[in-house]
Amino acid sequence: MDVNLRGDPAAVLIALDRKTGGVRWKLAFDSTEWTVVSSLASAANDVIVGGLFAGTLRAGSHVVSSAGSSDGFIARVSPTGQVAWLVRVGGAGADGVQGVAARGDTIAVAGTFTAGAELLGTPLAPYDERSPFGDGFVAALDGKGARRWATTFGGRYDDAVAGVAIDELGNAVVAATVHDVIKLGDSELAAQGDGDGLVAWFSPSGAKRAAVLLGGLENDGLRSITAAGDQAIVGGYFAGAIRLGERTLRTAGGEDAFVAALDPDGSVWASWHVAGAGREEIAALATVYGGFVAAIGHTAGATIERTQLAAPHDPLAGSAVIVRGIP
Repeated sequence: MDVNLRGDPAAVLIALDRKTGGVRWKLAFDSTEWTVVSSLASAANDVIVGGLFAGTLRAGSHVVSSAGSSDGFIARVSPTGQVAWLVRVGGAGADGVQGVAARGDTIAVAGTFTAGAELLGTPLAPYDERSPFGDGFVAALDGKGARRWATTFGGRYDDAVAGVAIDELGNAVVAATVHDVIKLGDSELAAQGDGDGLVAWFSPSGAKRAAVLLGGLENDGLRSITAAGDQAIVGGYFAGAIRLGERTLRTAGGEDAFVAALDPDGSVWASWHVAGAGREEIAALATVYGGFVAAIGHTAGATIERTQLAAPHDPLAGSAVIVRGIP
């Protein structure tokens, strides 16, 4: 079942049989220039695909073209590999989708954009129309790919979106790394150090709810997010020290990683420290029954709370999986 691909790189969505592991179908997401798939989410029996591309993107019988250096895309794919719809987001600059999530008939989308970008004909408002730096956006689509609402956040420097989740209350929760002072709705948040992690909640109608920065006096940020019940679970990195709820985590040097669980009001009620002599990274988070699972990469020996991880033979190949419950 070969697939002819255009672009470098190109992307392929592959469906496996859950009993045998055999390939059921393949679907190309390829472009005249390049394509990257950044995120996946399940929506009933379908799959929501998010990513970035440049040039002209083809997914099944659907085709869209970028308006600038790169655009984002969101697609809905059926259990048989048919593309129900394909939506482009972007403008003349560098834009992309870094996260998708789904619950019921709502699809949440989050990513980065530059001035002039639009989503389904509606402009995304930048922090500064004259700035070349990227801001963040979060939006909700319905099951047919129509826009429900969209909002933006950002400041004077590039901000990076790590992903988005939908909690059991229907809130869209976005995770990002921000710098300096950012504007979020009618409020401003100031990072303590070179960068902080941002977790922000938006109601089912798009109204801003809680927003909190996670970081210390150095360079900190977020890389992943999921939702377990009404909790937002985020994975990030920090240098020096970071205060998470009632707990302060400290590194022995360099950067460490962490996982934190937050209530819908933005308070941190639990955290897990991933420490080691090398580099540690929370590569991905996902919800499982009663809790969450975290995929962790590490280059040397590491400790997850009291659990020891041996140094990998290849510093580029260390990995671990942890599962934690949410009471």
